[in-house]
Amino acid sequence: MESQNQNTRHSVTLLWSGGWDGTFRLLQLCQNDITIQPVYVTDSDRSSTEIEKQRIDEILKICRERFPAEIRDVTFYDKNWILETCKDEQISSSFRHLRKTYNLGSQYEWFALLTRYLDQKMECGVVHQYHGKVEEAIDHEGTMELIQGDFLPGRYHVLPKEDQTSAYDVFGNLIFPIIRLTKKDEENIARDNGWMDIMNLSWFCHTPIHGEPCGVCGPCEDAMNTGMEWRLPAAAKRRYKYRKLIRFCKRIKNRILRTRKTV
Repeated sequence: MESQNQNTRHSVTLLWSGGWDGTFRLLQLCQNDITIQPVYVTDSDRSSTEIEKQRIDEILKICRERFPAEIRDVTFYDKNWILETCKDEQISSSFRHLRKTYNLGSQYEWFALLTRYLDQKMECGVVHQYHGKVEEAIDHEGTMELIQGDFLPGRYHVLPKEDQTSAYDVFGNLIFPIIRLTKKDEENIARDNGWMDIMNLSWFCHTPIHGEPCGVCGPCEDAMNTGMEWRLPAAAKRRYKYRKLIRFCKRIKNRILRTRKTV
């Protein structure tokens, strides 16, 4: 559960990997006299991990110097540890259903298993976007409601919808504080508050090329389609035009490599 210590300072746990949305939420939280506990779920299959950790360190250093909130050191959990240690078949079954139906990202199973295992609510930086997968899953199979009597404004949680529990199983321990905002809303708010120097340190690409966004991965595609194309260099934008062909070639290459290993 989110906590309040003896000095009446509230504490918020934030799922954060150094990305745009999570960094925006971190900056919002930093304006309050609260304690923030960042949590980062690592994925060894992602080549961007070291860049993300570097950006996290840079962002935290600035935030601690500039803002009143107390920010604790990041707690790291490995996805493989979560899948092995925090097993819960009800959650995983519901996740498989949502993934099949709405193409939900695998990280939401990790988040659901971790928060259930720790019995802890965590904020998750999901924003509103056209055909948003999380929103679609919740709209169809759950209920999104404003948390009543909360110590922070505008935070939502997920409840069951009649006899449907899949969305609640997966999202029930997550809090959605920015789900009514778009990425452009975040940009505008950040500019108004003078946060853009920090926002520009955030990272989003999963498969960087020479330390720059690739233009091919899912987050790069999202950036191109949500008004954030200015974050991609020219080379990435060119690759974006041929992303389906590039992805196809990568799949063929990986299939060939797997075949060679089994021979």
